[in-house]
Amino acid sequence: MRGHVTETTPNSALGDSVTMDRNGRSRWPKYALAGEMREHGIKPEVEAFDLSMIFQAARMAREGLIAGPLHVQFVMGIRNAMPVDREVFEFYVRTLERVSPGATWTGAGIGREQMTLARWSLELGGHCRTGMEDNVRLDRDTLAPSNAALVREVVHLCEQAGRPPATPKQARELLRL
Repeated sequence: MRGHVTETTPNSALGDSVTMDRNGRSRWPKYALAGEMREHGIKPEVEAFDLSMIFQAARMAREGLIAGPLHVQFVMGIRNAMPVDREVFEFYVRTLERVSPGATWTGAGIGREQMTLARWSLELGGHCRTGMEDNVRLDRDTLAPSNAALVREVVHLCEQAGRPPATPKQARELLRL
């Protein structure tokens, strides 16, 4: 949950689930923001950069600190975080399904791996994320002229996978917003 979101009351907001201090203790200063979000009916989209964040988010949902069912975004391809590896990705998906049944999820690849994660997500029944916040290229030699160009790439992957993109109304239903 990046910043003060309750003033605009969006349907959902993005946030990681845990911060660790140098001694490995969890210190999540965003618990207060989580409470504000819950009070305003804002569902968090939990960013998971490692396995502990999946377990922390599931615990927070069980304890009623954040609204469920969870929606987790697996962020892969950042140095010193989750590697872009199909077996690791599948393990994270299985783990989320085990610790938080009914959760939805998205694969988010950073940089050149953005479309790889979109394809894997479609193949495994998840959702996709794309955009210039995470990736500025269509391919190695071509800068994306816009977010729309990246969205067109994901739409093409959806067509190949036989999974049409959701309308805004369908997306709200899928994500239980």
